[in-house]
Amino acid sequence: MTSVATTAFFSASAYAQTAQPEEVAAENDAIVVTGVISSAGQNKIDTSISVSSLSADTIADSNPTNLAEVFRQLPGIRSESSSGGGNSNINVRGIPISTGGAKFLSLQEDGLPILLFGDHLFAPADGFYKSDTTLARVESVRGGTASTLTTNGPGGIINLIGKTGKSGGGSLGFGIGLDHSDYRVDAEYGANIADDLYFHVGGHFQQGGDYRNSGYDPVSGGQIRLSVTKEFDAGYVRLTGKVIDKKEQAYFPQLVSRTGDATSGVVGTSLGNFSAANHSLYSNLTRNGLAVNGRNQLEPYDTADGLHHKVKSIGLETNFDLGGGIELSTKSRYQDISGQFLGFFSYGALNAASLAGSTYFNGPRAGTAVTSSNLPNGFATEVAVFDVNLDDLSNFANDARLSKTFEMGGSTVDVAVGHFFMHQNFKQDWHWTRLVTTTENDAALINVPGSINGIAGVNQAFGWDGSNRNYDLEAQVSSPFAALAVKTGDLSVDASVRYDNMRQNGIRTSGAGAPFDVNGDGRITGSEATVSLNTGVADARADLTANNLAWSLGANYLLGDNFSIFGRASSGASFNFDRALDFGVRDTSGALLAGAEGAYVDKVDQYEIGFKAQDLELGNGKLDVYGTLFLSTTEESNITITPPTGQIRKYDAKGLELEAFYKNGIFDLYATATYTDAEITDARNSAGVANSALIGNQPQRQARLIWAVTPSVNLDQVRLSASWIGTGDSFANDANTLTQKGYSVVHLTGAVNLTDNLEFSLNVNNLFDKAGITESANDGRESLFAGAPNTVTIGRSIQGRTMAANVRFKF
Repeated sequence: MTSVATTAFFSASAYAQTAQPEEVAAENDAIVVTGVISSAGQNKIDTSISVSSLSADTIADSNPTNLAEVFRQLPGIRSESSSGGGNSNINVRGIPISTGGAKFLSLQEDGLPILLFGDHLFAPADGFYKSDTTLARVESVRGGTASTLTTNGPGGIINLIGKTGKSGGGSLGFGIGLDHSDYRVDAEYGANIADDLYFHVGGHFQQGGDYRNSGYDPVSGGQIRLSVTKEFDAGYVRLTGKVIDKKEQAYFPQLVSRTGDATSGVVGTSLGNFSAANHSLYSNLTRNGLAVNGRNQLEPYDTADGLHHKVKSIGLETNFDLGGGIELSTKSRYQDISGQFLGFFSYGALNAASLAGSTYFNGPRAGTAVTSSNLPNGFATEVAVFDVNLDDLSNFANDARLSKTFEMGGSTVDVAVGHFFMHQNFKQDWHWTRLVTTTENDAALINVPGSINGIAGVNQAFGWDGSNRNYDLEAQVSSPFAALAVKTGDLSVDASVRYDNMRQNGIRTSGAGAPFDVNGDGRITGSEATVSLNTGVADARADLTANNLAWSLGANYLLGDNFSIFGRASSGASFNFDRALDFGVRDTSGALLAGAEGAYVDKVDQYEIGFKAQDLELGNGKLDVYGTLFLSTTEESNITITPPTGQIRKYDAKGLELEAFYKNGIFDLYATATYTDAEITDARNSAGVANSALIGNQPQRQARLIWAVTPSVNLDQVRLSASWIGTGDSFANDANTLTQKGYSVVHLTGAVNLTDNLEFSLNVNNLFDKAGITESANDGRESLFAGAPNTVTIGRSIQGRTMAANVRFKF
């Protein structure tokens, strides 16, 4: 019996298939298809890479509420699961998150990248994948062949593999929030149309998601996904399609307390009774506002739109034996992607003295003056409304490879050659409005001097006249690759190489302050005197090419049927794209300046040794254990946007990752842990000026220890599972002057079979209602809180306790 742990968030059973490698893997967790040369997949113990897999059962046991929480179950992966339905920050083995997204990680769906770049401004890849009962399993590779078998993923690959439906059957699930407003329906069904033709279709719809009592539905929408497979004597053809249209709230750092002094502060988890884990500034009083878009037209916003992701995709996958032992496999997919990125980012704390002449615009105090006695929690919040139209993130990807396996002198040789191509559009329209709100859960707007209808400054977030930016960029990569693997007895050796040729072109048009009649009264008053309007003038242009040669070399030795040791060295890179427009390394035509290609190519060198043990006898059960020692060096150029600051860093990281699975009768245990010792070895700004004070410091938001432990008990009619997930302390900034305290959370799930096909489950996320800060005031942001020195800062927390009930019918 299996558990539906998270409002039917994931399927609790992965169908076992027999025709294609992905389906074989779904039945046997020891077989993986990601990051290996053979298209037929490979047993983990035979590979010289660090690879993990999560079945749908294991995912359900961890009780995740979003995709980032699934990734936290993978060893070596640090995933900040605090941002809502996307916009997650993810790093691998100490390769840092200097800004946002997942720059050195390739997030893939069925073996193709969701986006070409993992750290697009306001468009991280995880938002454009929605997890539901169509997901069969998750595989991840850290380091190793991730450098040569994908583009922009030297740190690792996370591959989300969907169901195909060969074995037939389906499920229908209904979920409801018990302590919050949320309703969700999941449905999926697969069947054989003929002996050689089968399909799977499924998806979900969700309405509610009001985890923080905002008073409206922050989540609405869903997806539908289809897979149809036709088998032939020599192979198969699979057609896939997907439609996503879903809105989910975006949670950002908000005001919290701060203790300590300027050089050794500690981030708190609340400001008075305003909790970072359970409250937000989103309310029906702050929900609606105005901005001026890139066409210099008024455009209303509604925070219920939040992270609005729209995807229409169609894909084709083939695999055929061409004869003579030669196999051809191809994967192609086109995705039409657009949407919106909308959310509140807190960047200032204002006390009553700094709000002289201000009144409450709405709410129970509307019209009254702001005073120290009536200002909730002692401070108002200065808010940047990140309002970004994601006009076009469409892409096309194709991966084609030829492979052959043959015997030579008592050795088995696998050879593969291939080519990867991907074209990525990037069109965005920025317009960031400034608000001042009360700092409380049912927040209200404050009319500061110059406000227009409760809006402190249309397109004036951070007091910046340049927020009305338009991006119109394209990137295209062409990547031939080759791989060779030789197995002689118990020794396996493999090598691979990849050459990425990256072309980028396009422009960004700038914003500038100018008068604009926001309220249409025919006059220019207050903040209308300076509204950021798009000038239509290109302030940045790209017309360039950058290249990189990546390689990986590994060996694996079997010491017995169930134990092996391995080692690997690899070198890869991630390319910069939209963020690089502010690097100052191109001429006016957009071409790279002499010697500047390195600013667009961030290299990662990695070395690892480890062991793999399967089916070890322990008590009356069986134990699988995997361990890897790793060492990496990273060069990175990047830019933060709050405030806009260019930076160049070099990092070293070393550590140990462990993964274990134990099964003994009715008891299962899955556990991972990663220890990372990372440091900054070089720090400069975009002009090349060194900051020696940062040398030797720990990279921001990089904890030394992270872990996840998931036990479960399976009885005849009842299944009980829990997960314990935690992280040690980390620093909010590279200066190491502000500490984010470590935390751990416990999730619980109980499920009972009412009949053979009907299951009821209850789950509790974050049982003890813990706050956990994942992001705070990094370098540069501390100065934004000069009005409350060393007492107030910002913090983004994981979600507090939520409870849900689910019913699922299997057929």
